[in-house]
Amino acid sequence: MVSLVRVSPLIKLGSYSALFLSVAYGARCYNYPKPWAEEERRIPAEEKKERDKQKCTK
Repeated sequence: MVSLVRVSPLIKLGSYSALFLSVAYGARCYNYPKPWAEEERRIPAEEKKERDKQKCTK
């Protein structure tokens, strides 16, 4: 059986910091395009409302 190796606290801190930063960066990148997607969905919905209003008034 292999004996455990003592790892420096500085190396542990660096690895956990890199893990945390990568998770935070991934979450930021995953959520970033959402406002554009909402805008792309909102515009056709408003146009449809306008068309429906025009159909009702005719």
